[in-house]
Amino acid sequence: MPSNEHTEPNENLSTQARKGVFWYVIKTLGSQSSRFITSIVLARILFPEDFGIMGMVFVVTRFAQRVSEFGFSQVIVQINEITEEHIKTTFTLNLIFSFLTTFVIFTFAPQFAAIVMREADAYLMPKVISILRVISFNFIFAGLYTIPNAIIRREMKFRQDSLVGLVAGMVNFLVPIPLALTGFGVWSIVFGNMLGQIVQVVGFYLITRWKPRFGIDQKVFKHIFSFGAWMNIYSYVNYAINNIDYFLISKFLGAAQLGFYERAFSLMNAPRKRISNMIRTVLLSTYSRIQDQDERLNNAFNKVMKKVTLISFPIMTWLYFAAPSFITLLYGERWSATIIPTQIMCISGLLSSVAMVFDPALIAKGLVKQRTKAYSFTLVILCIGVLLGVKKGINYVAVAVAVTSLFSVFFNSWFFQKKTTWKWTSLWLNLKPAVSLTSIIFILLLISRYIVLHYSSNQSLMMLLVISTVSFVGYIGASYMFNISEMIELINETFGGFYRWIKRPSKA
Repeated sequence: MPSNEHTEPNENLSTQARKGVFWYVIKTLGSQSSRFITSIVLARILFPEDFGIMGMVFVVTRFAQRVSEFGFSQVIVQINEITEEHIKTTFTLNLIFSFLTTFVIFTFAPQFAAIVMREADAYLMPKVISILRVISFNFIFAGLYTIPNAIIRREMKFRQDSLVGLVAGMVNFLVPIPLALTGFGVWSIVFGNMLGQIVQVVGFYLITRWKPRFGIDQKVFKHIFSFGAWMNIYSYVNYAINNIDYFLISKFLGAAQLGFYERAFSLMNAPRKRISNMIRTVLLSTYSRIQDQDERLNNAFNKVMKKVTLISFPIMTWLYFAAPSFITLLYGERWSATIIPTQIMCISGLLSSVAMVFDPALIAKGLVKQRTKAYSFTLVILCIGVLLGVKKGINYVAVAVAVTSLFSVFFNSWFFQKKTTWKWTSLWLNLKPAVSLTSIIFILLLISRYIVLHYSSNQSLMMLLVISTVSFVGYIGASYMFNISEMIELINETFGGFYRWIKRPSKA
């Protein structure tokens, strides 16, 4: 009897996690499709300087986001037992930090703009200041919906979370198209972003029916502050990792080069970020439930790493070969400077997809300090690399980012195995299926590109179609031909999940 009582909750938790991943796949497909369409349209309407301006703005707002969040909302998901005082205190603190962040950015926008811009781009200063002031109100919107969203994730209501995120993402990415077509320029991106935030405020409150309550409990404050402090320190380190290249390119090379680099990084980062957001949300909730069961946690962790890399490795391989034709055909020839940095950063995307799997496991185990140390060491190496490469151009910056990703995998693995029962040998065993599959696809794509180059250019539509077709056929074919069990299971689960979702019960 004890065995049965233990098994059923395990099965329910596993089922909830699978459903969560499925719904986040739906969300990702919808929002990513919208983002893809918008990126093509806006790249042909707007200019590299416009994307450079948004890159400068994001350097400021991403830092400010760390200040406003302070890691408080993660407590709602992570701790075993939660009270009304936890929710009330966390919401109040979040809102206070959000209003303060908006006030600071709005007031000191000229100073922030001066920090991220070089003197040669001074003519863009008024526009950067205006955008900073307007977009600063997004922090208030985020402060309003963060706690209802955390409550939904704690209760593992992933379907509702995904539907709100899907609608918000489509608004965020599709609204800028008509605005850009009617002459709003870079402001079309700003307004789309803000409308997406408003949709999340409305959506999460409608779903949870939660009513804001204010107040700060001193005992609860000490508890969440101790957890949030290390989360916040990590967030600053992570911010520096994600933005040091943007900042130095802006200061040394200017808005246009930042625009090219931003497009390259966004192309590489889009699939990785979507996978990351999906697994972090689902797995943090799932791992937190089994944080004291090392064997179960390790088994779940290993399985997740295998499946994530079986998705990300082939995608990065496809992007490496497809970049010349993909960028030229969809964005236009004026974006050709984006091709080489995109190809270089595919290596970064491949490696960082491994590193990101450690995040939810480290947080769930309460190893936030160790995670912060891992990324602090990574940041030191990245700063050295970017400083050496930035004066030579964005291609060398991309190389620095790619090399640093290897160290990120090492440091995360080191701290995780040091503080848990997980073993180093598991890393290779987890990566082996993805490495095998990707090697086969890589060889097929090399041969295909060599053949096509006899008839067409590397930037042609024919090349893009052949690369995409060979990648897909090789992905499916190699999985079954070489019996890569994890890949077959992933394919069956994905298509089985979609089938169950669209299937409707027949009427009697």
